[in-house]
Amino acid sequence: MRRRDSRSATTSKKQRVAFSSVVAAIALTSMKLVVGLVTNSLGILSEALHSGIDLIAAFTTFYAVRKSEAPPDSLHMYGHAKIESLASLVETVLLFLTCVWIVYEAISRLLFKTVEIDLGISALAVMLISMVVDLSRSRVLMKTAKEYRSQALEADAIHFSTDLISSAVVIIGILISMIGFKQFDSIAGLGVAAVTAFIGYRILKKSTHTLLDGAPAGVVQQIIENARSVEGIQNVGRVRVREAGAKTFVDLEVHVDRDLSLEAAHELAESVCRNIQETIPGADVVVHAEPISTSDATLVDKMRREASKMKEIKSISKIQLSETDHKLDVEFNVEIEGTHSLESAHEIASDLEDRIKQLDKKISSVTSHIEPYVDRVCEGEPASFMRDRIQRLLDSILLDFPSVKSFKNLQVKKIGDTYSLTFCCVFDKTLSLSEAHRIASKIEVEIKARCPEIESISLHMEPEPNKSF
Repeated sequence: MRRRDSRSATTSKKQRVAFSSVVAAIALTSMKLVVGLVTNSLGILSEALHSGIDLIAAFTTFYAVRKSEAPPDSLHMYGHAKIESLASLVETVLLFLTCVWIVYEAISRLLFKTVEIDLGISALAVMLISMVVDLSRSRVLMKTAKEYRSQALEADAIHFSTDLISSAVVIIGILISMIGFKQFDSIAGLGVAAVTAFIGYRILKKSTHTLLDGAPAGVVQQIIENARSVEGIQNVGRVRVREAGAKTFVDLEVHVDRDLSLEAAHELAESVCRNIQETIPGADVVVHAEPISTSDATLVDKMRREASKMKEIKSISKIQLSETDHKLDVEFNVEIEGTHSLESAHEIASDLEDRIKQLDKKISSVTSHIEPYVDRVCEGEPASFMRDRIQRLLDSILLDFPSVKSFKNLQVKKIGDTYSLTFCCVFDKTLSLSEAHRIASKIEVEIKARCPEIESISLHMEPEPNKSF
């Protein structure tokens, strides 16, 4: 509720400031037009036209501020903020039309016709009053524009601030005309036209840049640097930035390690988003995390990645790499759903073998061992008789492996006509993992050789605990 009230207050203040500009523009235009017609001064008449354009601009700004705050809808999913840029474009066209008329009338008066002008204190007074009002309105408008990042209010502030310059030019023209150089009034009109054209060009450039989705200067590089500063971002791909009123929309692609979990990749994307929003407050940021292979990924990592791309493959295990004469031989177990036919499972495994061969030019052969994948819960039953037998068997076998200090947590279950064995071996803690695994494999082979009824063995390895004194 507080957020809605805050937004309403913001909109109300912007509209009040825009409406006060409309009132000021009406007063200035009326005053200049009356004095210009009475004195027949082109300088003041051109200023009246300039203020008339400011009046149209003020009305347009007021309308744009009201409409731009409308929320997004099904046809305008990015909101309505670009109406401010469109309004600025309309104002620019009017400014250039005014310049054309002023230049035409000034050249006519200088070269082809004589016009009597009557300049005096009233002309000076109206221009001085105009400068005071312009100064006051430009400061209020610019302050509000910066506070709420309103492009329309900023354009209106520029209108009033540049009126100060053109008013100063007209005052100079009036003073010089009062001392006898009557044609300087037309020259002052040309000065006003020049200032107006320059301002029109600046507004045109800015509004068309926004309407054509031009990125703000330097922002793209700033976004790239912000994204790269997040630890875990490997690189930054495509970056797209567009503005609509006070809102900046950022769409970028970042490259992350494909081995990251979905949650970790999402957190990296969120960190990038927060970094960018600290630099561009209120920005609407969309980050696409693109998975890539990092340069330090091992061949085994790459093999697992290839397997993960094939939905028919549940997992690969017992990967063995052997090198002979600078050539690699690869062997591994691949688990495939047991409901597949043998022909279908063989085709799937062969496809994976072909993919793995493409990972490294040194690979000369790839051999896969197909195993059925079982995801159902097996119903087992305790086998106390077999457990006693296995315990005596382990006591005998482990005598040949002095690196194994003991075994524990022995469990034997009967599943159908076969048995499942689970136990833990405590190894000498100085052994390497490879050596411990080699010994564990030998123990498994020995158990199955002496007790063929054992279908599966799960051997857990633990290091010998430190001795306490």
